[in-house]
Amino acid sequence: MNETEYQSQEQDRSPIISRRRFLYSSIVGVSAVAVAGCVGGIASRNNIEVSRISVTIPNLPTEFKNTTITLASDIHSSPYMTLGDMKNIVKIINDLRSDIILLPGDFVTSHRNELPPVVEALSELRAPMGVFATTGNHEFYVDADLVSEGITSAGILMLRNDNFVLHRNGAALYILGVDDIDAEGIVQYVDGKPAPHIEAVFKNVPTNAATILMNHKPYRFEDYTKTNVGLMLSGHTHGGQIVLARFGKTVICPSAFASKYIEGLYLDPANISKTQMYVSRGLGTVALPMRLNCPPEITQITLV
Repeated sequence: MNETEYQSQEQDRSPIISRRRFLYSSIVGVSAVAVAGCVGGIASRNNIEVSRISVTIPNLPTEFKNTTITLASDIHSSPYMTLGDMKNIVKIINDLRSDIILLPGDFVTSHRNELPPVVEALSELRAPMGVFATTGNHEFYVDADLVSEGITSAGILMLRNDNFVLHRNGAALYILGVDDIDAEGIVQYVDGKPAPHIEAVFKNVPTNAATILMNHKPYRFEDYTKTNVGLMLSGHTHGGQIVLARFGKTVICPSAFASKYIEGLYLDPANISKTQMYVSRGLGTVALPMRLNCPPEITQITLV
């Protein structure tokens, strides 16, 4: 297991080069990385990194200062993510001894028979303030209700268009969870249009509350910056899974065609709100049972 510290990177100040030179350099660099990294990339599928970051949450009560959260996403139980693999993941998570554990979806991959082993493994998770989860898109490929029932039976609270308030010495911290299939409703919600599923997420949550949202896909981050969400936690992208190259904070990978949010910590791009988002590289794989230049990740977040 490797440990990394997340550090913000300054904007690349390299001189502008010609388009032809850039393309040539990129093609050569990508090809070299792809060839040189294949063996290491395949091996890194089980080489889990633990990232540690501190995040400032708007309106965070002093009673919750230094609260720790472990974020683990995209487990993807499958023939390539076995019961033994998942028990190892659970051990790493438990050894971090965080106050809260958050699991934003994709517990299974494509079959119902993938559910029992992940339920068995996750039933061993322990956190003094609770273990919470929500659905990812793969839950709906299988049977979201069935998977949710299984995860609940492991002692985990599923937040499906719902919220839960944590109390400490009279202060409150709200944990929110959005069903993946209903997540697009945030577009209507911020436009003032009816969005019953999203309205349910924010039901009874004060506008000045400290809030942490689990939303499996990171695509709608900019819409959530228009709400009172302090920290959004996502996965789905697997950090790219097959990463050909990086140029500064730009990740060259198939996932980049679907989202500009691939991995790590993001601030409001409009620089208006204090909402932040962390996108986990996740733990499992889909399509190909390998990772290239993109090790799996468990993240411990300290609230400040």
